[in-house]
Amino acid sequence: MTCRDMGGPCDTKISGETPDEMMKIGEEHLRKMKDPAHMKLVADMEKMSTDSVEMKKWNDEFVAKFNALPHM
Repeated sequence: MTCRDMGGPCDTKISGETPDEMMKIGEEHLRKMKDPAHMKLVADMEKMSTDSVEMKKWNDEFVAKFNALPHM
């Protein structure tokens, strides 16, 4: 997947074996980027993390996207 596939602003490739690993690596990518688009997404994700319903919705949608990927 790319950062953009995960809801981010760029086409950096992000890979992982599990949805949790992908989310962790994706978050690390977001936090190391210092451009306004990535920084805004970090702030949006931090805000969303305080809303368990929104966080669960995002997580469920991401897991569905991950599971739909062709796995080797």
